[in-house]
Amino acid sequence: MGHMIQRLKERMNKYFLILLATTIFLGIIGWLLPVGQEKSSYTLETSISLGNYMNPELNNPKPVISLLTNAPFYEEHLKDLWKEKFEEINTNLHVTMGPDNIINLSYSDHSEESTAKVLNEITSTFIAIDLDRFQEKQKIIQESIDAITNEKVGPEAKVDQQRFLYELKTAKDDIRHAEILKPADFNALGTENRAFNSKERAVLGILLGVTLSFLWIVFPIIFKEQSFE
Repeated sequence: MGHMIQRLKERMNKYFLILLATTIFLGIIGWLLPVGQEKSSYTLETSISLGNYMNPELNNPKPVISLLTNAPFYEEHLKDLWKEKFEEINTNLHVTMGPDNIINLSYSDHSEESTAKVLNEITSTFIAIDLDRFQEKQKIIQESIDAITNEKVGPEAKVDQQRFLYELKTAKDDIRHAEILKPADFNALGTENRAFNSKERAVLGILLGVTLSFLWIVFPIIFKEQSFE
């Protein structure tokens, strides 16, 4: 064993400058190597619990999925985003149905900022539209409550009046608007097909150089020792 260690030291000293130069060269090559055509792909996900106020277009998953995956929604409410990102939205936006009247949105893009921006604009626009429709429904119910409350009725109709008021107040309490259950968390970005940056490629080049140097020093000694056994 002592003889083998001595031979390793001698071989390392003999080829040290060559191996050092090779390692540095591989690090430089890694730094300068073009990234190529491959781009990073960042993915964000969010979940929305749909509202419940008797609106068939906004309270049911299938119509909402159709709404968010077709051009009219963007052309009407997100014109600038649609002009800039219509190809990415068509290709990389996925809207799926979850349990309990929940829809899940997933979007991928080539930068962290763009991924978060696009998904947040889509979800916030839908939530704003939904809230507007919800408030319209809420207003209609409240107007009905006020009208029945202020209506003068005889003793024989008083029971029916109170029953209608109870039903309307219950309906007002039961309706709800859509809510974001899982925000598009910037810190939860998933990365796919990410290209290495210059620093990472340089480190890989140096590690490759060190590995090759180790193999160049050790393998010949091991094979030679085994041949003498």
